[in-house]
Amino acid sequence: MGVAEVLFLGIALGTDAFSVSVAIGTKQLDWLLILKLSLVIGAFHILMPLIGIQLGYFLQKFFSYYYFQETIDQLTTAIGAGLLLILGMIMIYDSMTEEQEVSQFNLYGFSIIILAFSVSIDALSVGFSLGMLDTGLLVSCLILGVIAALMVVIGLLLGTKLGNLVEKAEVLGGITLILLGIHFILTIG
Repeated sequence: MGVAEVLFLGIALGTDAFSVSVAIGTKQLDWLLILKLSLVIGAFHILMPLIGIQLGYFLQKFFSYYYFQETIDQLTTAIGAGLLLILGMIMIYDSMTEEQEVSQFNLYGFSIIILAFSVSIDALSVGFSLGMLDTGLLVSCLILGVIAALMVVIGLLLGTKLGNLVEKAEVLGGITLILLGIHFILTIG
C-alpha cells in the first residue's frame, strides 16, 4: 500500500471523528480542550490500527501454515479488501440512519476517552485490513493518527459553519473505503 492510499484511508477514517467534532464544535470550546480532544482522538487512531495490524499479521501467519504462500497472500488481500468494503457500506448506512447527539455529552475526564474510542473503533478493522495487506506498520498508523487529529481540529473550529455538511462527509468517507476495497480486489493476481 502506497502513501497516497494511506492518505485516502486516513481521510476516510477521519470523517467519523470530523463529523462528531463539527457537532461538538458548536459548543464554542477553549483551545486547551480542542488540543486535548484532537490529541486523544489522534492517539486512538494510531493505537487502534496498530492493534488491528497485529491481529491481521497473526492471522496471516496462522493461515500460512495451512496454505501455499501465494494462496494466503491472495486470501488475506481479499479479506482485507472485503473488510474495507463492508466498513465503507456501514459508514454510509450509519450516516443516513443515525442522528449523532453530542450536545449533552460531558467533555471532561473519562468521557474524552470514550469519545475517542467510539470514533476510532473503525480504525481497528482498517488496521486488521492493513495487517492482512502486509503494509508498513508504524508509518501507516502515524499517518492515520495525524490525519484524524487534524480533522478533529478542523471540525471543532468549523463546527458552527459546517454542521449541515456532516452527513455528506461521512458518505464520502464510506465511498472512499469502498473504492479502496475495490482497488485491492482488482490487485489480486
